[in-house]
Amino acid sequence: SIGERAFYDCDSLTSVTIIGNGVTSIGSSAFNGCSNLTSVTIGDGVTSIGYWAFENCSSLTSVTIGDSVTSIDNDAFYNTAYYKNESNWENGVLYIGKYLIDAKTDIAGIYTVKEGTKLIADYAFDECSSLTSVTIGNSVKSIGSSAFWGCSSLTSVYYDGDIASWCNISFGYYGNPVHYAKKLYIKKSGTNEYELLTNNLVIPDSVTEIKACAFYGFSLTSVTIPNSVTSIGNGAFYSCDSLTSVTIGSGVTSIGYEAFDECSSLTSVYYNGDIASWCNISFGDYYANPVYYAKKLYIKKSGTNEYELLTNNLVIPDSVTSIGDYAFNSCSSLTSVTIGSGVTSIGYGAFYNCSSLTSVMIPNNSVTSIGSSAFNSCTNLTSITIPDSVTSIGSYAFAWCESLTSVTIGNGVESIGEWAFSGCSNLTSIKYRGTQEQWGNISKSNAYIPSSCVITYNYTGE
Repeated sequence: SIGERAFYDCDSLTSVTIIGNGVTSIGSSAFNGCSNLTSVTIGDGVTSIGYWAFENCSSLTSVTIGDSVTSIDNDAFYNTAYYKNESNWENGVLYIGKYLIDAKTDIAGIYTVKEGTKLIADYAFDECSSLTSVTIGNSVKSIGSSAFWGCSSLTSVYYDGDIASWCNISFGYYGNPVHYAKKLYIKKSGTNEYELLTNNLVIPDSVTEIKACAFYGFSLTSVTIPNSVTSIGNGAFYSCDSLTSVTIGSGVTSIGYEAFDECSSLTSVYYNGDIASWCNISFGDYYANPVYYAKKLYIKKSGTNEYELLTNNLVIPDSVTSIGDYAFNSCSSLTSVTIGSGVTSIGYGAFYNCSSLTSVMIPNNSVTSIGSSAFNSCTNLTSITIPDSVTSIGSYAFAWCESLTSVTIGNGVESIGEWAFSGCSNLTSIKYRGTQEQWGNISKSNAYIPSSCVITYNYTGE
C-alpha cells in the first residue's frame, strides 16, 4: 500500500503511474497538495483510494483508473484541475471512466446513473436533498459509505438488475439509497418495465452471499433466506423496522455485525437447520442475531416443513464443540439449558438476556471457558455450578443476574473477569471446590463479588 500522506505536498511530482505490483491501496492524503502533478494512472491491482488522496493537486487534469478499484473515499479528487473543469461534469455529476465520483448538491428530480458505471464513490450524492428518484444499472458493483446521505426527498430507486445481483452490491453504511426511498423497483427480465419489490422478500436460490447493507432501511415485513446463502453482511437488514419475520437457511455460517439492528418489530425467527448448526453460526454482535429482537427461535423439524419453537429445556448435542458468540442471546422462551459433553467453550454473550432461564447444566471435563457476558442479564437464574474443567470466567459473565443466590466454582478456575458478578445483589453464597489459598491465587480483580457473600472452601457437595 501507499501510506497516508506518503507524498504529501511533493511539488516535484509531475506524473504518477501505479500499476499494482503489490500495491492494493492508496492511503488518505497520499498525494494531497502535489501542486505540479498533472497526470495519474492507477492500474489494475489497486482496490481502494483513500480520503483526500489527490485533493488539492491543482494541476491534475488527467486521471485514469483501472478496473480493480472497489472503493473511493470522500473527496479523493476534490479541488483538482480535473474536478474544477466544468466540462468533466455530466448533468451535475462527475465521472472518471467507470467511476462516479461526485454530484452537485443542487441536482434535483430524476437521475439515471450512466450505463457501464462500476462504482459510486463515498459521499457522491451527499446532501442532494432535491433528488427524488435514481436509476442504477446492474454494472454497479460498489456504492460507498454515505453515498446518498441526506437525500431526504428520495421516493423511489430503480434497478436494472435482479434481486440476486442487488444482493451482490457492496454497500457502505448509509450508502443504500433505499434508506430514504423505502421503495426499490426491480427491472422485469426481458422488458423495460419495473416491478416494486414486495414486502415479503424471498431471496432466490442462486444467491450465496447477501452483502453489507443490501436491504438497509427497506420497508419489509418478511424475509426468506434460502439454504444456498452462506453469509449475511454487516448491516444487511439494518433499520428494517417493519420486519416481523425472518427465515434463515441452513447454509448460513456467518451473520455480520448489526445485520438486524433496529429491526424492532421482529417477533419470530425461523431456522432451516438444527441446533448444532445454529451454535456454529458466527454472529458479529448482539444485533447480528435477529433473536435479539424477536425473542423466539423456531427450529425446522427434521424431514418436515414444520418448525418448532425453541422453548423450555434446550439440550445442546454432544456433537457441538463450542457455543458461538451471541448464539441464543435474548431467547426469552428458554427456561433451562443442558450443555452437551462435547462443548469446550461458551461464547461471548451466548445466553445474554435469556430472561426466563432458571437452570443451566454445564458438563464437567469438557467446558474450559465461559465467555464474557455469556449469562449476562439472565434475571431468573438462581444458581449455577461451574465445573472443575473451567479455567476462565469472562468479564460480565453473570452480571445483573439479579436472582442469583448461589454459585459453585470448581478448583480449576484461574481467572474471573471484571464485573463478572456486577449487579448480583442477591448473591449470598459461593461454594468453592478448592482451598482458601487456591481461591486467593485466582485472578479476580474487580469481579464485583458482593462483600456480604459467604465463601465456603473445600466444598464437596453437588
